[in-house]
Amino acid sequence: MRVVCSSSADLKKRVELKIGLAGWIFLFTAALAFSQSEIGEPIPFKTGGRDYQVTVRAVVGGSAVFLQGGGSEKMLSQGGGEDFFPVVKTLEDRFFVLWVHHQPGMMGFGLYDSRVDAGRVVFLSGFSFLSTPTLVLQGREPRGMIFLGNSSGNDDIFFLDLWDVDLVNLSRTRVSEKRFSVESDAGGILVSALTLQEHVVYHLDLQTLSVSVRERRPRSPEAGAGSRIEGTLQTDPYILENTYIAFGDSITWGKMRMNGLDGEYHPELAYPEKMRSLLASSYGPAYPVNLGVPGETTTDGALRIDKDLEANPGLYFLLMMGTNDCISNTLSIDSAMENIEYIISKAEAKAMRVIISTIPPRKDALGAFRFVQNNIAGLNAGIVEMSVRRKIGFVDTHLAFMEYVPPDGWKSLLEDVVGNHPSPAGQLVIATLFSDSLAAFPPGLPSGIKQIPMLKSNQKAFQWMPCRESDFSYFRVEYGYAADKMVFTATTRNTIFFFTVLPYQLSIRLWVPLKIFYRIQAVDKGGHAGPFLRFQSS
Repeated sequence: MRVVCSSSADLKKRVELKIGLAGWIFLFTAALAFSQSEIGEPIPFKTGGRDYQVTVRAVVGGSAVFLQGGGSEKMLSQGGGEDFFPVVKTLEDRFFVLWVHHQPGMMGFGLYDSRVDAGRVVFLSGFSFLSTPTLVLQGREPRGMIFLGNSSGNDDIFFLDLWDVDLVNLSRTRVSEKRFSVESDAGGILVSALTLQEHVVYHLDLQTLSVSVRERRPRSPEAGAGSRIEGTLQTDPYILENTYIAFGDSITWGKMRMNGLDGEYHPELAYPEKMRSLLASSYGPAYPVNLGVPGETTTDGALRIDKDLEANPGLYFLLMMGTNDCISNTLSIDSAMENIEYIISKAEAKAMRVIISTIPPRKDALGAFRFVQNNIAGLNAGIVEMSVRRKIGFVDTHLAFMEYVPPDGWKSLLEDVVGNHPSPAGQLVIATLFSDSLAAFPPGLPSGIKQIPMLKSNQKAFQWMPCRESDFSYFRVEYGYAADKMVFTATTRNTIFFFTVLPYQLSIRLWVPLKIFYRIQAVDKGGHAGPFLRFQSS
């Protein structure tokens, strides 16, 4: 990896000799005509008895980080790209502002130091993702940055030494680190990291930049959204086999900000509830469980999936998640897909029928970022590839939105205010996609089959468990006198079937009853046939 630093004059001379200086980032008072719109919430802070605020604003060609305080305003970043996700580190009489810089083919970090009223940008090559860094101080001076970065198909924890311009990979795991925290320790720092499998505590020696593992323990499942199924329904098999779990974020939860609607929470208009009426005609009675949690990323979902599936059983699992991943800077698309695959594997382990959806577009200010647009495209491409590879149910919400009354009809499928949640019309589109996919699942394998004793030797009867799925239509029975010649066919809605067979056949000089070979499958209202269960009479 190549590290290039644009530095202020106080950076050590050895850095200048090692990589060369690209010059100062000059700060100036931004003209009002240049800053176009504010993106994200401002970051207010106080130090040295003065109030300050950091904001990100759209500018010509991208976005920039601005500092307001003392009646003045300064643009901290150079422009010529997208600068965002700032954080502030304060001391008693000094502060630092850090942010992430994106431009085509180049990524890096910005660092502003109030003591010298100047900053620098450090560019890193070979990375597809960089999280907002945590600043590490040695004494009162910036020593380095800890951050999540993706240079190998997953997110690792890195330390960027600003003194020696060394880059240290602390974790080097084959899975993505999801979160980390930093604290000081004798001679270095401790970094507590979380993956989907374990907690690990790393120690970084700041003198030698050597890394060691201090602690390693399995991760415990986090608390989920809780049970959303009434107690009596949890034990009714006819209910559970027609229950669908909708797992997601605020889109699933039903957040929408619409002119004429009171409040922001409308689960009655969200796709899980809308599916109930859509399925009533094509499928039959169906029961939604809304496990949407506003503001969650796929990491949050992966950490709670175990507890939520324990508390909310059902046959179908509907997943739409990732919108918040695409606008945050906490994980890469590779890490988000790792989360999604983990969530799906937990549902499949419970023999649930999985349907996954792409995420919709956005028409808010964040949706105009190249960074966000690329993330949405990358995540949706990953979802498509994974659905094919894992052979699971799939619906393309993003495509359905973009093809709705082109070229701009898709915007009407998003809320009036802000524009990052579906409107009631958009929720209905999503509900229709999921409902059609759910109803297209064929019935499951018949179970509990057994032969019933009969008084007459030329009669045989078999019984099996009923099909509990609401769209069940009938059972198809195929039978014959050889395993490869089941030439007779019958249909029935009952769970018992009688056969009258030839009385006897000669076999090895003994008269023995003739055997029947047969197989049975369930067929639903849409003509979708499930797998065959094979059986042989005694």
